[in-house]
Amino acid sequence: MYFKTSDNVNLHYSDTGDTDKPTMLGIPGIGGSSQMWAKVIELFKDKFRFIVLDPRNQGSSERTYKGQRISRHAADVEEFLANLDLTNVIGIGNSMGASNLWSYLSIYGSGRFSAIVDLDQSPKMIADKGWPYGFKDLTWDNYPDYLKLNFGKAFYNHIDDSMFNKAKQENAKHPYNPDDNYKCLINHAEEDWRDVLMDTQLPMLVLAGKNSPFFDYHFTEAVKALNEKMDTEVISNCGHLIQAEQPVKMHDAIMKFLTKNNLL
Repeated sequence: MYFKTSDNVNLHYSDTGDTDKPTMLGIPGIGGSSQMWAKVIELFKDKFRFIVLDPRNQGSSERTYKGQRISRHAADVEEFLANLDLTNVIGIGNSMGASNLWSYLSIYGSGRFSAIVDLDQSPKMIADKGWPYGFKDLTWDNYPDYLKLNFGKAFYNHIDDSMFNKAKQENAKHPYNPDDNYKCLINHAEEDWRDVLMDTQLPMLVLAGKNSPFFDYHFTEAVKALNEKMDTEVISNCGHLIQAEQPVKMHDAIMKFLTKNNLL
């Protein structure tokens, strides 16, 4: 299915369509595929309507020069949820997908969300003396050229063959070109969402992959220091793609979090 944004970009989304159930919205990371959410959708679909939105320039969404900034991605989310008239949504963002949700909070407040889940994304990508938990070895000294490197695979644990093959097929049909989305990656990298995390009153869960090739999982401790009300958990035997590598552990952690916050 497709939704057209106010700047005339067609965004692809999948939807289990259970309108009588509360809604979960999944947002993949940069270059990510909604196909990697299939197992998670199966686990949640008995209790939730589950939607996965492909950000512009990714998955099966339209390729465009427009809107290569996180604030535009946040606007896409607001327009999309408004179009479907959805409220009290549980937002789940992997990698840059989490940044899209934090940007939403910075612009719209809680808006249409009742809770946010971050899947392996540090709130600050560029490391410095005050924040050592950035993306790999990215610093202000090598930014932005460092982002042009090939960082290899994002996962650590085996990914279900069916999901992996469907993601490859999707990419063959809708190729992802990182050069065409480089401006978005630069904007993603330079943002600092710590103030948003400090001030939000929205229930938030931060999950980190213990074996993530991109982030030191100890960033969860630093996040907890920013806002003690936030929930954090480290997922063992897992890399950056928590939704694909450890869907059962992800499901169980989210259900525990929702139960604690009376959101079930």
